[in-house]
Amino acid sequence: MNVNNRIETKPISIKYTIITLVVIAVISVILKLYTMDFTLPVNSDPLAYAIAAISHTNGDFSQSSHRGIGWPIFVSLFYNFIDSNDFLIYSNVLRFLSLAVSVCTIFLVYFLGRKFFNEKYSLVVAALFAFEPHLNYNSGFGLTEPLYHLAIIGAFYFLLNKNTKFIIPSLILAGAIWWIRLNGIVFVIILLIIYIITKKNSPHFLRNLFLGVLMFFVVISPMLYERSIQFDDPFYVLYSQYVFTGSFEKMISVEYGHGTASDFEQKNTGFTASDYIEKNGILSFFKTFFLEGIYNIFSTLLRISFPYLFILIPFGILFSFRAFDQEKKFIISNWLFIILSLGVLIITFSIIAEQRYLFYIFPFLIIFSVIPIQRVTEYGLNTFSFSQKQKSIFLIIVIFIILLLSISFTLRYGVTDTLLENEKYEFSKYVVNTLDGNSLREFGGSLDYLKLVYIENSPEKHNNCNVEFTKNLCGYDKNKGYLKSITIIGDSIEEILKKGETYELKYIFVNEQKNDFHGFIDDVYNKEMDYPYLNKIFDSDESGFKQLKVKIFKINYDEFYESLLNKN
Repeated sequence: MNVNNRIETKPISIKYTIITLVVIAVISVILKLYTMDFTLPVNSDPLAYAIAAISHTNGDFSQSSHRGIGWPIFVSLFYNFIDSNDFLIYSNVLRFLSLAVSVCTIFLVYFLGRKFFNEKYSLVVAALFAFEPHLNYNSGFGLTEPLYHLAIIGAFYFLLNKNTKFIIPSLILAGAIWWIRLNGIVFVIILLIIYIITKKNSPHFLRNLFLGVLMFFVVISPMLYERSIQFDDPFYVLYSQYVFTGSFEKMISVEYGHGTASDFEQKNTGFTASDYIEKNGILSFFKTFFLEGIYNIFSTLLRISFPYLFILIPFGILFSFRAFDQEKKFIISNWLFIILSLGVLIITFSIIAEQRYLFYIFPFLIIFSVIPIQRVTEYGLNTFSFSQKQKSIFLIIVIFIILLLSISFTLRYGVTDTLLENEKYEFSKYVVNTLDGNSLREFGGSLDYLKLVYIENSPEKHNNCNVEFTKNLCGYDKNKGYLKSITIIGDSIEEILKKGETYELKYIFVNEQKNDFHGFIDDVYNKEMDYPYLNKIFDSDESGFKQLKVKIFKINYDEFYESLLNKN
């Protein structure tokens, strides 16, 4: 239907729109700040991004084997103004930048909403995005998501413009997406498919397509050139050659040629789809990499749609099929973007169902979610309809309810346990000062701060690290003792220990709460007497920890094999 046939309502003034957007943004900032902890330095992936950004300020523009360079380069622009021996300062700047980008995205989401709705309902779109608890919680970690989302939304926004020349900035942003995340390559393909389907009969279609693709290659060429020099392959991604092993544990295991224990790193050529089919059969391949991937995507989408989108999305999808108040091509574009982008994640989610990989989809689902709000507000139901005043009141009530749901969810979901994090930090200090040798990779999070502690104990600290800092830990003297974390696959403790001796496995960490990977290992926590060959050398309860529940066991291989003989 033509845009001119949209609902005719009194336009909202620019001043009122700006004020409302600012209020929405302020509320969002409060929700985000509530979930942030500024007392501890960042760890895990944010630590890697912070160290990479510091390395860039020192002139090291090499790239990570499995992370994009775009976010660290952006952060390094601000790190250039910092010179501190306190890593917490760098950590908090990283957090603030992440928060600032996510707040700026609220305004872009409003403009995206204007492609589908008038000013009033575009403000609703912005509010649903700004109050979304998962996005607010994620925005304070210093991860790539805020900048990644900003680039994706911007690329899609330009694509929706009727003038085909806007494919050029759309594809420029597609290049930026790839800089930010290495798997962002898929979005240029998705954007091109949508462009071809929706604009193939538009003026200057081919000319602007050519210019857009040309600019895309101009943007990505420095990144590809550097990766080609570093890895002899411009498209190299560390884990890509192990995707078809069938599980995350296998992808990162020393048995498949990966792991942090470089002494045992094998020169493996990878594991292809045909290798998996040859070993397990075509039916297992279809089940593992297709059916399980689809199931994991939809189950994850359901979980992250709480506390309010799960109500609106089904009605939004239904109404989108007869969306007479929206431009038909825009609705088609939104559908194509959702379906295609989720489709390329099927294999990823068959391996690891990480919910933050789906956060980019929120703005596009919110577009559909606002359609039923618009439909009920403007047209009512069969038994009633609203006056103009009642429409405004109804919208305010809807936004207020959404805000209350968001606050309630945030209070339960998004608060960092400061005591637990401090105990993890202290536990990592104990490990660094006490243990030496190989340990089975711990997936429970008790060693989140381990690399940070090694960096703090190195002579160079964080000020002179390189991008791949995990290899030398910023100059830490490994002769002092160093815990190397390795992953060994197996379906039982016995199977892992049989393989473990080959890789000089020395320690096992177990948690009170089971995790998704090697969960059977954590059974030892409450049943340690059943494993006489595991000698306990640390118990968090005995060491006075209140929140952290972890034990460390040293493996006695003589007793292990003796127990196997007695068992047989």
